[in-house]
Amino acid sequence: MIPEFEIAIGHNYQLAGLSGDLTAEEVANGFTEHHEYHCLGLPSWAEAEECLEREAEVLERAASSDAPDGVEEFLDETRETDDLGYFDLMCVLQGNDVGVAGLSLALSAARTATFYSCSGGIDHRHHADHPLVGVAPDPERGALIIELAKLAGCGVDQRGGRWYLYGRSVTNLHALGRAIVEHREAFDALPAPAWVEGLAEELERADDY
Repeated sequence: MIPEFEIAIGHNYQLAGLSGDLTAEEVANGFTEHHEYHCLGLPSWAEAEECLEREAEVLERAASSDAPDGVEEFLDETRETDDLGYFDLMCVLQGNDVGVAGLSLALSAARTATFYSCSGGIDHRHHADHPLVGVAPDPERGALIIELAKLAGCGVDQRGGRWYLYGRSVTNLHALGRAIVEHREAFDALPAPAWVEGLAEELERADDY
């Protein structure tokens, strides 16, 4: 089975309060207090789709399991029996947790700056106690995301100019990731945030250190 968490779903946000002044350097190196910050760069929609497809395969397996956390059961089994398969999966997920990786890649392909993701869990392997993705969208992209989040059963909690998207299950966040990809044309029609220009160079510079 896939764990579900008893949390209230709310929509606490103000589009006018979203930050639109991030720089490429901040996005590349970190603009929040979260540890282990990892910039996902500028992934393509195709990369986001591939991640969501692989994620869906794992979630389908997990849903049919009798284990309390079918996702962790699948990952443990794969890690023990198929090192190469596990490594390949982690590469596609870019090191993010199953269930939030697809949304993180979709948000990045939509040109929003993600800064945190955790699938939650019923053990002590995770920082968050429920599925959570942190993102800093501009107001225009935020308006699109919030409507899709409501349809996917996801909540949003705004802190400063940042959002935490969350759900009772990773299936909600996965559904939101799929919805964002399906509406890619609406996101592509918006002007790119200022931090997009120069991000690739900043990431190269960071890798050199």
